[in-house]
Order: sequence, then structure tokens, then C-alpha cells
Amino acid sequence: MDVRTEPPEKDRIIRNPLPPESPLLDLDGFEKARKGIRESTFSLSFLFLDPDARKDLSTFYLFCRVVDDIVDETPDRQLAGERLALWKEFFSGETLPAGFPHPLAVDLRDLVHRRRIPLSLFREILSGMETDLHPVRIQDIDALRRYCYQAAGAVGRACIPIFGGEIDELGLYADHLGEAFQLTNILRDLKNDARRNRIYLPADRMRAYGVSESDVLEGNLHPGFLRLLEEVWVQADGHYQAARALLTDRKKWRIMRAARVMEALYREIHRKIRKERFEVYRQRIRLSPLLKGWLLFRFWTSSFPEEKKKASSFREDGHA
Repeated sequence: MDVRTEPPEKDRIIRNPLPPESPLLDLDGFEKARKGIRESTFSLSFLFLDPDARKDLSTFYLFCRVVDDIVDETPDRQLAGERLALWKEFFSGETLPAGFPHPLAVDLRDLVHRRRIPLSLFREILSGMETDLHPVRIQDIDALRRYCYQAAGAVGRACIPIFGGEIDELGLYADHLGEAFQLTNILRDLKNDARRNRIYLPADRMRAYGVSESDVLEGNLHPGFLRLLEEVWVQADGHYQAARALLTDRKKWRIMRAARVMEALYREIHRKIRKERFEVYRQRIRLSPLLKGWLLFRFWTSSFPEEKKKASSFREDGHA
């Protein structure tokens, strides 16, 4: 993983500079993504950060939204590929180039240099986005884990320096939580992904349960399909538990509080998917504003697990 992110003595200049009005920059999509941040569940984690970290996370999340929307919202696949290739060129070297005319470029350069975020993480994210440019088929569990890392684990790792942590210490936590989040997304979004001809369920496990591509694309939830979804659900649950177990001290617990906000919300969606018996083709599994508010309140008033254990032991001994 490359770690050179300090400002270079001489800026790298991007090849084939574009005029600011070029359609490859997708400035309309940028404005749409910027407005969409306020509506995202992810934005709730901003509330638990200091102002500087909040600004930096907003910059990083805006980048993620921009490239995600390129893939999902650009009808012309060739144009989408060209727009994504432009961002791949931006992150292709050891440093970020000057002269890139996108409105996010200056903030991204500042963010990467100041927080020392490895550029390889951005390249992993873009590789995941590139996968989604075409009809998606995942061959096996290993390929699924690779995709989960690109789509979510790398995102989580990039957030660690923004939160004030060290990737070497918290990277595995981000990997587990990212895989849990992405598997939850895969279960929740089966219908929407099918509309885009994307199947993220591993083909080898589909065959094991007698699930065909048409079953997934058409939402035919037969018993074998339900057993497969249960297997994926259990896999995600294991990653939620593994991530939580890695926050072994109060310092890590505090640093990753914004990630833990997302965990509280995503894990509730995860539970609801199973509670609704995987009926994700008939309804969009979502959390009501009231439930989100309750989860945030419960998170705000929670304490480090060891403190809870001590308090419980104190009461059981009859000293309360």
C-alpha cells in the first residue's frame, strides 16, 4: 500500500487537461451528489465528529457519491467509463496532480496530504466502481470478499485517518465492518440491483442451493433461495460481531464513534431484513425517522462495554 501523500516538490500535471465545461467532469452530477449528502443515512455519523473531521469526511463522502453516481446515473455506458477513467488518472500516480478542473480536486488534494490517506485506497474504490459499469456476476466467496473490500472496506480504511486513528491499528476493524455493511446492502438491494442486471450473490453458492440467475433477476424467493439469503445474512452477522470484538480499548472505541453510529443503523437494517423474512423484492427495507432518532439517542447515551460490565457487577453485588 502506498503511503506517500505529502505535497510533492513539483506537482504532477494531469495528461490531456480538460476545459471546466467538459461533459466528462459531470458538474451537474456533482451538484446533485452534494445535495444528496443531506438525505443519506451516512451523514448522521457527521454529528459525532469535530468540525475539522466533519469537513474532511464530507469531502471524502462527496467523492464517493460522485463516482458512485457516475456508474449508476449515467445512461451512456461509454461516457460513464470515460468519466470514471478520468478519476482513475487523477489517482494513478504517487501524488495527486495539479490542474484537474473538477471542483472537488483542491479539497481532495488537501485532504489526502493533510490526513495522509494512501492513494491506493482510492484506486481500490474506483476498481469496485468499475466492476459496476457492466452486468455483475460474482463467481465465488473469494470474489465477493474482494468486491466487498473495494466497495466498503477500502472506504472504511480511508475514513480512519479522518477520525483520528491509524490504519495499521484499525484497518482490520474497517475490513470486517465494511464487509458486514456491503453484505447488508446486497441483501437489501437485490431488487434494485436486478434491475441493473447485477447479481452479487456468489454463483457457486447459488448453484449449491439451486438458485438460478432468473430467480434472482425476477425475485423468485423459493426455499433454496431463502436458505442462500440466510447464509449471507449469517455471514454478515459474523462480520458485525468480529468488528465489534476488535474495539478492545476505550481509545479505539472513541476514535471510531462515527463508524459505530453507522454500525448501529446498518445492523438494525440487517436485523429487519431477517425479521421481514427477506421480502426485499416487495418492499424497500428502511428505518423510520423515529427509529433512527431512538438509535442515535441510545448510541449517545451508551458507554464503553467494560464500564457496562462493571456497573452490572456493582449492582449484582448489592452495592448500588
